[in-house]
Amino acid sequence: MHTRRPTGPARKRTNGQDSQDGLDRRQFIGRAGALAGALAFGPALLAACGSSSAGVSASGKGKQCPVPTQSTTKELSISNWPLYIDKKTVSEFQKATGIKTTYKEDYNDNDEYFAKVRPTLKACRGIGRDMIVSTDWMAARLINLGWVAKLDSSKIPNKKNLISTLASPSWDPNRDYSLPWQSGMTGIAYNKKLVKKPVTSVADLLDPAYKGKVTFLTEMRDAVGLFMLLEGKDPTKATFASAKSAFDAIEKAKNGGQIRRFTGNDYGDDLTAGNVVAAMAWSGDVVQLQADNKDLEFVIPADGGMIWADNMLVPAPSTHYADAETWMNYVYDPTHAAQITDEVQYISPVQGVGEVLKTTDPSVANNPLVNPPASLKQRLHIFGGLTPAVEQQFNARFNSIIHA
Repeated sequence: MHTRRPTGPARKRTNGQDSQDGLDRRQFIGRAGALAGALAFGPALLAACGSSSAGVSASGKGKQCPVPTQSTTKELSISNWPLYIDKKTVSEFQKATGIKTTYKEDYNDNDEYFAKVRPTLKACRGIGRDMIVSTDWMAARLINLGWVAKLDSSKIPNKKNLISTLASPSWDPNRDYSLPWQSGMTGIAYNKKLVKKPVTSVADLLDPAYKGKVTFLTEMRDAVGLFMLLEGKDPTKATFASAKSAFDAIEKAKNGGQIRRFTGNDYGDDLTAGNVVAAMAWSGDVVQLQADNKDLEFVIPADGGMIWADNMLVPAPSTHYADAETWMNYVYDPTHAAQITDEVQYISPVQGVGEVLKTTDPSVANNPLVNPPASLKQRLHIFGGLTPAVEQQFNARFNSIIHA
């Protein structure tokens, strides 16, 4: 389960939508992370991943829900994570297209949302939303279950602007069913005043000098993915066998006392307090943390790092899928995408955003955590899709390590 959520600048704001009681992004992280941590590896998640309980075949592929006829009314209802859009895009989209748009910030946790919509989508009935925004692994699950409509790429010509790093995940290689909303990197954050030398590899987290002074992530795909890269394995094609050495290395570090603790986004507290010298970290968090502590650095390991995305999906029972495709095309215009990125300060999946930001907000354009150079993007990897049975194996093994 991902506990990660957008962080961005530490200032209270609302987007003119249904937001989470005025929380700034970091406050929201703490609240969502606590909930996610409590649920992360319990029986409910494993049951949801099981092939029989979720209505998916043993191969991991469910029966595709039929797509109904497009409604003649121009309407669109979206569920997205809180504090993940600027103040103007929704109203400007409505004005430009005539599509009445309801934008709800009610997607607070992947598994929580899945549990809420699962009975209805399993019956191929509408959930009252024409678009939802799910993290990679949940997007893969929903697509495999057959609950997501196939997109008509001819209606989304701006799809050509999708950055190559995110263009072909193993679970949707042609992006037939999904388009990324925003993205971020997983690497290492460290306090340059507390380390012997710059951190350049995951192997540096295992330095005996830092025993008990590093944190790893509770997000299995990120922690295991980084160690697979260290071990020379490909996380984009992860199998339980290929991940064995990564699991073993994490377990050895845990049992040897190398790891202070496994965390969600709250690793920032330890970094700021100086309780740890380095942590597995998400780029979007570090953007904010650096505003308060200039000694913090973020690095993608020489072995490679992970990239993830939250993805726009159209539930197959929606009768407004064409309106959803119009939205996707609109937000994949670099000018519109740059407006969103300037507010949320995560990585845009849209080519050309950096060039727009150079004229509208050079400070954001020049931030490599928001606008990473091509040389950095080439070292990033998307964790591969897992069948329900294999996902259960991964979660059970990771759970046995972090809760031992």
